[in-house]
Amino acid sequence: MNFKTLLLGSAAAMLMAGGAQAADLTVAEPVDYVKVCDAFGSGFFYSPGTDTCIKIGGYVKFGTAFGDTDFGKFNNGYANSNWGNFYTEVSMQATASSVTEFGNLTGFVDIRAATANTYTGGQTFTDLVNSATNAAYVDSAYLELGPLKAGRFTSLFDFGRGYDDTGMFGSDSTTDHIQLTYAVNGFGLAISVEDNRDRGALGNTNGVVYDIDPISGNPDKYYTGGNSNIPDIIGAVTYASGIFSAKVAAAYVNEAVSFGPQLGTDEDPIELNNKAGWAIGGGLEIALDSFSAGDRFFVSAAYGDNANSFTGITGGTSVAGTFNPFSANITYSVAPGTSWSALASYKHVWTPQLWSSLSGGYANFSGRDQVDLANIDAWRVGFTTAYTPVKGLDLVGDVFYTNIKGHDQFGDVVNDDNGNNAWNLNLFLKRSW
Repeated sequence: MNFKTLLLGSAAAMLMAGGAQAADLTVAEPVDYVKVCDAFGSGFFYSPGTDTCIKIGGYVKFGTAFGDTDFGKFNNGYANSNWGNFYTEVSMQATASSVTEFGNLTGFVDIRAATANTYTGGQTFTDLVNSATNAAYVDSAYLELGPLKAGRFTSLFDFGRGYDDTGMFGSDSTTDHIQLTYAVNGFGLAISVEDNRDRGALGNTNGVVYDIDPISGNPDKYYTGGNSNIPDIIGAVTYASGIFSAKVAAAYVNEAVSFGPQLGTDEDPIELNNKAGWAIGGGLEIALDSFSAGDRFFVSAAYGDNANSFTGITGGTSVAGTFNPFSANITYSVAPGTSWSALASYKHVWTPQLWSSLSGGYANFSGRDQVDLANIDAWRVGFTTAYTPVKGLDLVGDVFYTNIKGHDQFGDVVNDDNGNNAWNLNLFLKRSW
């Protein structure tokens, strides 16, 4: 065998071996890239292999507060300080939408959590519980198919609380409810059935003791009964055209209770009887772009009979969330009586990155039946400035002044005739995506 024959044989062997190895290689599958979905607005993308569009959002918020955030309670604990505490809140949001023969099908969830350091500027009881347990909670979640929407989201009655972070007095409630909406030619008609427990209804107390004797520490009054298991019924009409956007809403409610004539002993507990009520309100927003690009003006008002959370006496942005003049055996949410509120708010855009707002509001409650001597007057003014140095980052300063005065259900003056005065400055850093 000469050298030429050896070289040709080796080359042939190498080619055969290489061909065998190539035959064993796995053919790569095509990559299923994520595609942008523009059917439901910006930020959506197709879930690979499906026709469902997904959007992920949320925020991280860091804040602190200065001033008489809770009418001196903080300052009493820290006599030489008017500085509130730091707190951090996070939100994780997800939206899933798709097109069906019955209309758009959407699911949304907003999960939130906060650090144990609570926000001292008008926090709600829910805020207090969640921060104390330091557990995540569902702020809102709903499913929507065409005109039908069901879950936990903003009450149909609500109008908004102005262009500031703290908010003026008015209905500000997130409730579990089911809502049906119909829209045509700028008009919208909607009706909802809402869980009254989300607005402070007692349910059945089953003999709960409300009053404790301050001297002996023993039970002083026993109560039984409570609210009927009847949801709130709310209807609304909306209209939007040109520079105007308006809403009128009415509600039939079951939050208030009256007291029976019983002695209040363990053997003869006081009966709490459900009292029906109603509320009506409206809001109007005017776009003032012709005056200054981005400027807005908003006004709203509401009146309620045995419907205190619908006027801001109770609720998320409320008088009761700031100050409660009643004694332990009654709370604003179930106190029978009439109430009303009104607010106005103006927003001015200085530059695309900077805007300010000025807001003012008033609320009043007049009791009846067992709390007929109770009368509360509250008013608040607020100024907010927000700066967005880069997209997704907001720096917010929110300062407001509140005055509340009145009488409790026994006719006793709450503190003094000049009322309770409090001011508060909130500072926030918020990164949204």
